[in-house]
Amino acid sequence: MAGCGRDNGLPGDLTDLLKAHDILVQPSRTHAPLSQRGGWLVIRYDAQVATGIISTFGLRPVPVDDPDWAHTAQANGVTVAAKEVWGRIGRPPQFTLEDGGQLEYLYLLVTPGGEMYVIAEFAYG
Repeated sequence: MAGCGRDNGLPGDLTDLLKAHDILVQPSRTHAPLSQRGGWLVIRYDAQVATGIISTFGLRPVPVDDPDWAHTAQANGVTVAAKEVWGRIGRPPQFTLEDGGQLEYLYLLVTPGGEMYVIAEFAYG
Protein backbone atom coordinates (compact mmCIF):
# COMPACT_ATOMS: atom_id res chain seq x y z
CA MET A 1 0.00 0.00 0.00
CA ALA A 2 1.30 3.49 0.79
CA GLY A 3 5.06 3.66 0.75
CA CYS A 4 7.88 6.07 1.37
CA GLY A 5 7.74 7.66 -2.06
CA ARG A 6 6.48 10.90 -3.47
CA ASP A 7 2.94 9.55 -3.79
CA ASN A 8 0.53 7.46 -1.73
CA GLY A 9 1.70 4.20 -3.32
CA LEU A 10 -1.42 3.63 -5.40
CA PRO A 11 0.22 3.75 -8.87
CA GLY A 12 2.65 0.96 -8.01
CA ASP A 13 0.02 -1.15 -6.27
CA LEU A 14 -2.40 -0.66 -9.15
CA THR A 15 0.23 -1.59 -11.75
CA ASP A 16 1.13 -4.68 -9.66
CA LEU A 17 -2.55 -5.66 -9.35
CA LEU A 18 -3.00 -5.45 -13.12
CA LYS A 19 0.20 -7.43 -13.66
CA ALA A 20 -1.02 -10.15 -11.25
CA HIS A 21 -3.94 -10.59 -13.66
CA ASP A 22 -1.63 -10.68 -16.72
CA ILE A 23 -2.49 -7.12 -17.74
CA LEU A 24 0.79 -5.37 -18.44
CA VAL A 25 0.75 -1.58 -18.64
CA GLN A 26 3.32 1.21 -18.91
CA PRO A 27 1.84 4.33 -17.27
CA SER A 28 2.76 7.59 -18.99
CA ARG A 29 1.53 9.69 -16.04
CA THR A 30 0.29 9.07 -12.52
CA HIS A 31 -1.46 11.11 -9.86
CA ALA A 32 -1.69 9.95 -6.25
CA PRO A 33 -1.21 12.70 -3.66
CA LEU A 34 0.18 11.63 -0.30
CA SER A 35 -2.76 13.35 1.39
CA GLN A 36 -5.35 11.15 -0.35
CA ARG A 37 -6.21 7.45 -0.68
CA GLY A 38 -7.06 7.70 -4.37
CA GLY A 39 -5.40 8.44 -7.63
CA TRP A 40 -4.91 7.29 -11.18
CA LEU A 41 -2.53 6.17 -13.83
CA VAL A 42 -2.71 6.98 -17.53
CA ILE A 43 -1.94 4.48 -20.25
CA ARG A 44 -2.19 4.60 -24.02
CA TYR A 45 -5.49 3.22 -25.30
CA ASP A 46 -5.29 -0.42 -26.26
CA ALA A 47 -8.53 -2.31 -26.92
CA GLN A 48 -7.10 -5.60 -25.63
CA VAL A 49 -5.93 -4.00 -22.38
CA ALA A 50 -9.28 -2.22 -21.94
CA THR A 51 -11.18 -5.46 -22.49
CA GLY A 52 -8.88 -7.27 -20.06
CA ILE A 53 -9.43 -4.68 -17.32
CA ILE A 54 -13.20 -4.61 -17.87
CA SER A 55 -13.62 -8.38 -17.83
CA THR A 56 -11.07 -9.20 -15.10
CA PHE A 57 -12.50 -6.72 -12.63
CA GLY A 58 -16.16 -7.03 -13.63
CA LEU A 59 -16.49 -3.39 -14.58
CA ARG A 60 -19.84 -2.13 -15.83
CA PRO A 61 -20.67 0.83 -18.08
CA VAL A 62 -21.15 4.09 -16.19
CA PRO A 63 -22.96 7.03 -17.82
CA VAL A 64 -20.44 9.86 -18.27
CA ASP A 65 -22.97 12.23 -16.64
CA ASP A 66 -23.54 10.00 -13.58
CA PRO A 67 -23.35 12.18 -10.42
CA ASP A 68 -21.44 9.53 -8.42
CA TRP A 69 -18.87 9.25 -11.20
CA ALA A 70 -18.62 13.05 -11.42
CA HIS A 71 -17.90 13.21 -7.68
CA THR A 72 -15.24 10.48 -7.93
CA ALA A 73 -13.58 12.18 -10.91
CA GLN A 74 -13.54 15.54 -9.14
CA ALA A 75 -12.21 14.06 -5.89
CA ASN A 76 -9.34 12.46 -7.82
CA GLY A 77 -8.48 15.50 -9.93
CA VAL A 78 -9.64 13.96 -13.21
CA THR A 79 -10.38 16.83 -15.57
CA VAL A 80 -10.31 15.15 -19.00
CA ALA A 81 -13.38 14.52 -21.14
CA ALA A 82 -14.71 10.98 -21.09
CA LYS A 83 -15.61 9.03 -24.20
CA GLU A 84 -16.67 6.10 -22.03
CA VAL A 85 -16.44 5.10 -18.37
CA TRP A 86 -16.51 1.66 -16.80
CA GLY A 87 -16.49 1.05 -13.07
CA ARG A 88 -17.15 -1.05 -10.02
CA ILE A 89 -17.35 -0.26 -6.32
CA GLY A 90 -17.67 -2.32 -3.16
CA ARG A 91 -14.34 -4.14 -2.65
CA PRO A 92 -14.90 -7.31 -4.70
CA PRO A 93 -12.26 -10.06 -4.29
CA GLN A 94 -10.52 -9.00 -7.53
CA PHE A 95 -9.60 -5.70 -5.82
CA THR A 96 -7.37 -7.43 -3.24
CA LEU A 97 -3.78 -6.21 -3.35
CA GLU A 98 -0.66 -8.33 -2.87
CA ASP A 99 -0.18 -7.01 0.69
CA GLY A 100 -3.78 -7.92 1.63
CA GLY A 101 -5.14 -4.38 1.25
CA GLN A 102 -8.20 -3.64 -0.85
CA LEU A 103 -9.36 -1.09 -3.34
CA GLU A 104 -12.67 0.61 -2.63
CA TYR A 105 -13.44 1.13 -6.33
CA LEU A 106 -11.90 0.89 -9.77
CA TYR A 107 -12.84 2.92 -12.83
CA LEU A 108 -11.58 2.84 -16.39
CA LEU A 109 -12.03 6.10 -18.28
CA VAL A 110 -11.40 6.17 -22.03
CA THR A 111 -10.72 9.63 -23.47
CA PRO A 112 -11.50 10.81 -27.01
CA GLY A 113 -7.75 11.45 -27.40
CA GLY A 114 -6.71 7.80 -27.08
CA GLU A 115 -5.76 7.53 -23.42
CA MET A 116 -7.10 5.39 -20.61
CA TYR A 117 -7.21 6.44 -16.97
CA VAL A 118 -7.30 3.66 -14.38
CA ILE A 119 -8.73 5.33 -11.28
CA ALA A 120 -8.89 3.69 -7.86
CA GLU A 121 -8.85 4.34 -4.14
CA PHE A 122 -7.44 2.35 -1.23
CA ALA A 123 -10.19 1.07 1.07
CA TYR A 124 -10.30 2.08 4.72
CA GLY A 125 -8.94 -0.54 7.11
